[in-house]
Amino acid sequence: MSFDEMWGQARNSAVARQESSMRLNQLPADGGGGGAAQPTLDVDSSVLEERAKKADTVRSNFRDADDQTMSATGKIELKGFKSQAAIATFQKRWRAQMQYMDELLDKGVAGNLRTSAAEFRAEEEKRRQKAHSLKDVREKH
Repeated sequence: MSFDEMWGQARNSAVARQESSMRLNQLPADGGGGGAAQPTLDVDSSVLEERAKKADTVRSNFRDADDQTMSATGKIELKGFKSQAAIATFQKRWRAQMQYMDELLDKGVAGNLRTSAAEFRAEEEKRRQKAHSLKDVREKH
């Protein structure tokens, strides 16, 4: 089996695990859950923005690792050895994988978190305005 085939299988396996871990549990249709009260999840735009910043930090760390790896492998000199081509192949694949991770962290994670945060902010503002207008109506009566 070639490296590309092994990498593809490993990637597909990781995606399948990620998809299964992303599924949300749900209550039965009757809404019952019984037992003790379930903890609530409090998320607002600031929580999502903070997560986006953490994704940016991870992205920065990946870039640093990429720079160090490319610098170190660039110093390897194998002229006259058959394995010289292996280093070039490694660098090419490493670069492609790091570009994929960089885009995934930038757009797929941090970008989506920021988009969600903006949507949350807009919804929070609509609710704030509605609450304010309801308060004004009550005060008039």
